[in-house]
Amino acid sequence: MLKIRDYNKAAIITPTGEVSYREMMQHISAYADRLSERTDGERFKTVVLSENREEWLYAFFAVWLKGGIAVPVDATSTASDVAYILRDCTPDYVFVSEQKEALAREAMAQAGVEVSLLLIGGKEEEKKEECTEMTFGHNGSDVAVIIYTSGTTGSPKGVMLTYDNLEANIRGVADEVPIFNGERRTLILLPLHHVLPLMGTVIAPITRACGVAICPTLSGPDIMAMLERGQIGIMVGVPRLWQTLYQGIMKKIEAKAVTRALFSMCKKAQSRRLSRLIFGAVHKKMGGHLDYCVCGGAALDREIGEGLKTLGLEVLEGYGMTEMAPIIAFTRPGDYIPGCAGLPLPSVECKIVDGELLCRGKNLMLGYYNRKAETDEVIDKDGFLHTGDLARFDEKGRVYITGRSKEIIVLSNGKNVQPSEIEYKLEKYTEQVKEAAVVQDGDLLRAIIVPQEEWLGSKSDAEAEEQLKREVLEPYNLTVAGYKKLMSLMVFRGELPRTRLEKLQRYKLKDIINGSKTAVETASQPVIEEPQDAYYTALKQYIEKEKKVAVSPTSHIETDLAFDSLDRVGLQGFIEERFGVSINADDMAKYKNVGEICEELRKLSENEEALAGGEKRKVNSENADEISKEGNSSIFVPQSPLKLPTSSFTHPLIAKCFAGFCRMHNSLKVSGKENIPHEGPFILAPNHQSFLDGPLAMAGIDSNEIKNYYFYATEEHVQGSLRRWFAAHHNIILMERRNLKNSIAKMAEVLRQGKNLVIFPEGRRTNTGALGDFKKTFAILSQELQVPILPVCIRGAYDALPRERTFPSTAHIEIEYLPMVQPSEAATPEELAELVKQRIAKVL
Repeated sequence: MLKIRDYNKAAIITPTGEVSYREMMQHISAYADRLSERTDGERFKTVVLSENREEWLYAFFAVWLKGGIAVPVDATSTASDVAYILRDCTPDYVFVSEQKEALAREAMAQAGVEVSLLLIGGKEEEKKEECTEMTFGHNGSDVAVIIYTSGTTGSPKGVMLTYDNLEANIRGVADEVPIFNGERRTLILLPLHHVLPLMGTVIAPITRACGVAICPTLSGPDIMAMLERGQIGIMVGVPRLWQTLYQGIMKKIEAKAVTRALFSMCKKAQSRRLSRLIFGAVHKKMGGHLDYCVCGGAALDREIGEGLKTLGLEVLEGYGMTEMAPIIAFTRPGDYIPGCAGLPLPSVECKIVDGELLCRGKNLMLGYYNRKAETDEVIDKDGFLHTGDLARFDEKGRVYITGRSKEIIVLSNGKNVQPSEIEYKLEKYTEQVKEAAVVQDGDLLRAIIVPQEEWLGSKSDAEAEEQLKREVLEPYNLTVAGYKKLMSLMVFRGELPRTRLEKLQRYKLKDIINGSKTAVETASQPVIEEPQDAYYTALKQYIEKEKKVAVSPTSHIETDLAFDSLDRVGLQGFIEERFGVSINADDMAKYKNVGEICEELRKLSENEEALAGGEKRKVNSENADEISKEGNSSIFVPQSPLKLPTSSFTHPLIAKCFAGFCRMHNSLKVSGKENIPHEGPFILAPNHQSFLDGPLAMAGIDSNEIKNYYFYATEEHVQGSLRRWFAAHHNIILMERRNLKNSIAKMAEVLRQGKNLVIFPEGRRTNTGALGDFKKTFAILSQELQVPILPVCIRGAYDALPRERTFPSTAHIEIEYLPMVQPSEAATPEELAELVKQRIAKVL
């Protein structure tokens, strides 16, 4: 299964380093030495319980190397979830990270089983033996992996996939359709216990020698950084991920009439080559090597699919099931149709019976672990898997999924939810709940609760709902993974629709939800007095626009407004941008409602004003760094709308004329231009020898790029109306002593817009020609906004124009642009500032 030609090729790239195939195999071999085959002849099973990291891969492949069966488990599972799997598959070992060790031990105690725990990432990693050959799966019909997925019974089932199952998938997307071609590196983003990322971002790219890069988080900056660092060719995500990425890109496109027009033109032209040319900057931001955007787990919204295509991105949408390891159909390169699942995998046969899609092929699972009866329910005597999905074919045999006949709810993040499992847990709250039903309402889970009559008493629906949120929903949500949380509920006075055999008639639940909405619209509701201050008004307007729901002071972020982790991060960003203060996204759920969040904002803003007040605090150029590091990223957000200086047509002309003068008058020499990036953002940090240094710093910059460089200067240097006009029209940001925070926010905004900032870290000209102390504002900006620094060494300018001269002498001047310094090269702003200083000092 492992096809490697160059063992020195990078197999795994992380944010801090890379591992070659030879080194990876040595690690795998070392991990395998910690496993022993069973003496009874049975193949051993090993759970892998860890967050995404390079050691996850070593542990997983070590199980295969030793001839065992791997059982990947969701690292965000609760102890009870893990305990269920331990009882069901009775593993011999658990590879576990240090962060998940306590969870594993609690699960073992709940399950009443003893399993050998093997920590990953310990000293065992250091043991490396020469290993250049490795065989996974001596017998293709052997079970390679057991993946747990929810079934119609409500309890997860272990899907047994063989090496032949996996290889059939890999051949389809690597050999028959060369997507994984050995050259395109894949980004690991999604949790690896799920069959889609396991196959698409680990097994296929590793065994076909493509290599992978591990993204530390799902944050935009981390994704963009790893796309570039890993030179990623294939990115696999679920619809929610692509939605977030697309919305971020479109926000910038829609900000300008020109880019909106270009987008509209590309949408009509439907030319990938034209789109990639026009939106070249977008592709460069994404690393410049991205060939395929793969979406699976659930259907991609048509608008997003068409939009990504318009941007020149090749979208490959797939449809599958864990039982098919997982691919049933996928889009072929160049044949993307929004809403279409593509053609079946070459080795898969599909047919439609009574509207339901049936399929069979070499990738069909061996069965459910220890559940023959349930296996027989989904695989018929002819070997066809009954998918439970309604579908149709077009004239070319492409598959279109038109609906679901199964009860499983598939969320847009690709997670499968079994409603009966949640209903069972809700009905354990016997004092309050008589019966419950869980439905999908948009992109969230909603509970319909029939209260116990004695508990309900004379409560109104609104009072009952509020109390059920506190006594049922909130306690339940604390015990389950994020995707199983219930975000809202409704009280239903009656009986849920059931058959004579007491089976819930789920297709009738939508009528109850719709009837409730109509009743809410027509019934008289209690009047809730709303605050009239700017905090509540702004928050309400933002949430209603983003979530398309009504907001009141009593609305809870999770149970009423259905905020997930991404929504909370978005709200955090809005608060920082709008109010200049910060509330941690993870802390938002602790506030009972929007009203409490507003009250916290008022307190934080009062503290900020007291801290930054001109009468209460002396602010000057010497304590700019102290202001910058007082709090967090909110220091870079203005209290009022920003007005940045502009770039006059004379700006590049003056800069180039000055450089020409210095070449003749001072025999100016410019070197290191190859270190200047063609696109920002970055901070250009020169040493400060004379009044000539500002224009000298631009001597090596192309004329058409000068407009993208902004300077930071003190107010003393820009006295008088003429000088102030010049600064306002030549990209000069003034340090406002009475509003230093706003000045810093302007610098941050320049970098956020992808432009470049010129800061002299010494803050003032040298008195002796020697290098002075570096202040930290530029380093704080670099680390907060994750932008690199371009050190610049200016030599000879002090001799040409020392402080006592008014006109420069003919002394020789040299400008040298040094290699970039990344913000990650130092742990603190102080260390980063010192590092840049030493780089300049070395060549001064």
